[in-house]
Amino acid sequence: MTNMEFKIVTREKDLQRAFKLRREVFIGEQGVPAELELDEDDKRAIHFIVQTPEAVIGTCRLLLVNDNLAKVQRMAIKKEYRNKGVGSRLLSEVMDFAKKEGLEELLLHAQTHAVAFYKNNGFNVLSEDIIEEAGIEHLKMNKIL
Repeated sequence: MTNMEFKIVTREKDLQRAFKLRREVFIGEQGVPAELELDEDDKRAIHFIVQTPEAVIGTCRLLLVNDNLAKVQRMAIKKEYRNKGVGSRLLSEVMDFAKKEGLEELLLHAQTHAVAFYKNNGFNVLSEDIIEEAGIEHLKMNKIL
């Protein structure tokens, strides 16, 4: 897929475009309550976007836990761009950034339908215990960098 740009969000305009996509995916498609989608962690997280000349088509955030560990959260890909490698490329960009920052491990809570996607991108299931977040089943996963 051409004409895609992967970048770290540095401008408020891009952050708002990322939030718009998250609302579309998590609130609009998945029924997550609006008050749970945007949170205090957005202020301190590092946000990533994938954009075409027309729109932001992918986003996620990286929340630093400590000098060695971060959480990958709020990963969302615009519906018409799913299963086309956009999510894997975005995750790869996030992992590259994390390595350059000296992080050693990434954690995430994967929606159960997305576990295979994360496994294909090198993440491992930490526990088969289901975690319920915003009414959606998740599994804890990690990747050692």
